[in-house]
Amino acid sequence: MENLFLKYMNVREGKKESPQKKVINPGPVITISREYGCHGKRIAEKLAELLSKKSNVSGENKNWRWISKEILEESAKELKLSPSLVKELSDYKHSHFFKDLALFFSEDFYPGDATIRNTIAKYIYDEAEQGFVVVVGRAGEAITKNIDRSFHVKLEAPLEWRAEVVAKEEGLSLADAKKECMVQDKRRAQFRDYFEKGKKDIDFFDAILNCKALTDDEILELLVIVCEIRGFV
Repeated sequence: MENLFLKYMNVREGKKESPQKKVINPGPVITISREYGCHGKRIAEKLAELLSKKSNVSGENKNWRWISKEILEESAKELKLSPSLVKELSDYKHSHFFKDLALFFSEDFYPGDATIRNTIAKYIYDEAEQGFVVVVGRAGEAITKNIDRSFHVKLEAPLEWRAEVVAKEEGLSLADAKKECMVQDKRRAQFRDYFEKGKKDIDFFDAILNCKALTDDEILELLVIVCEIRGFV
């Protein structure tokens, strides 16, 4: 399959395409997007563990992994920035300050917003091509959508329910937790919109699951069943 995403990134940044090593039958990859307060990382970690066990039982012996913080860490190495700064920039925190800061540095020292987002995306795509990976967040569903052996899920829940979860886990008042949910949801939506261009969720997600209505175990069971049906394990 042609690496359409990398071609898109090169065109967007005005770069010439360099020869890419063709990956035969890329994937499988599962992406998990989540609203703030839904435990995507917890689901991803357990899912990778369950899929690895099933793969070992079948004799395929594929070790599934999940990536989240690694996305920022590896992108930071490529950009020669700290992971915390990459996170701040990609989360649109203090954007005015960093835009002003960029005026004092050349492109060689301070990458623009598009470079940061595309570096993150390239790491995700490369990992997805290698396969047997669960990607948490960072617009993984849009970045890897053209990989045939992929499944994209979004975890949602009513705002009030998520606020209660955040308030309990972070020691916030219910009102502050609700505000935090809305702020984080907006930041994640801004990052996703760079790749999704305002398209509807249905264009990217294969399933949207309600974390209020489903337990972790029920969500995991559903995802494992899908992986079995699609031949991922």
